[in-house]
Amino acid sequence: MTTKPGRRRGERGASLIEFAMIAPLLFILLFGVIEFARLVGSYTSVWTAAREGARYATTSGEDTVNPSILRYKSCDGILAAAQAKIVMTEVTAANIEISWVAEDGTVLADCDSSTAPIDPATDHNLILPTGTQIQVRVTDAFNGVVPIVGGMLDGIDLSSTQKRSIYLGVLGD
Repeated sequence: MTTKPGRRRGERGASLIEFAMIAPLLFILLFGVIEFARLVGSYTSVWTAAREGARYATTSGEDTVNPSILRYKSCDGILAAAQAKIVMTEVTAANIEISWVAEDGTVLADCDSSTAPIDPATDHNLILPTGTQIQVRVTDAFNGVVPIVGGMLDGIDLSSTQKRSIYLGVLGD
């Protein structure tokens, strides 16, 4: 039996064995990078949804969902603006909280009328004090898809709260 020049007889299968030992680590590293990228993308989606909901509420004009009210009063319009920016995760309306907060931190109104004294969806004559902030909070939990690596990241809470001030003279009210 002849061997290739420069190789001894005992080294013929060494490359295959080395690859077999290193391959699992390389695949774990590769899938870890993929899962981490998915985690960052999901957080970015949650952050962008909260930002867009707050931005929608502070732009002037009538609501695109219900033109009879202004944008800053429209729970449906703010919710639709936030949901339109959700890409890498499955955030539902239940994961989006919209509220109007006074400068001292008191909640003046929110889209869940059971927790605030005023419901802007039904009180179309609502006038909020200038400087009131719209607060949009979006939450979700990350779910990994790769069993080994994703299991370590499963259940990470993704949350973003965005606030913007409402100045009524600017919004046309």
